[in-house]
Amino acid sequence: MKVKYSPAPDLEERIKKIVKILNLSYIDPERVRCVRSYGSSSRSIYARIHGVSRAFLVGVGMKPHYVVEFVSENFDKLPEDEKDKVLIHELLHIPKTFSGGLLSHRRANIEREVKILYKILREYEERNRLSKKS
Repeated sequence: MKVKYSPAPDLEERIKKIVKILNLSYIDPERVRCVRSYGSSSRSIYARIHGVSRAFLVGVGMKPHYVVEFVSENFDKLPEDEKDKVLIHELLHIPKTFSGGLLSHRRANIEREVKILYKILREYEERNRLSKKS
């Protein structure tokens, strides 16, 4: 079966909120696009991020962009909290230079960073939820 892709504007909106809440100011959410893929045979991958090489960017005269691909068969089944962790994980692959390149899993403990940032996100959203009630 051939893999098909469709835009995921709902996930782009969530990324915008996460970038703002977590103050990931080096990320330009207007240049991060999301797609859902359908038909993947992978059973263990929830998402992957795609960058663009510097040579390609210079050659076509465009600014760096990223595309986060969400493997629909795996990602869409996750509870909302796990989806947020996946989003954060993928954003952590974007270097502070926002150059179009990607950071590998071999750098500093990415899962530890995900846990810390997810906790900050949850605390912010809980405070926001409570302040709207009163």
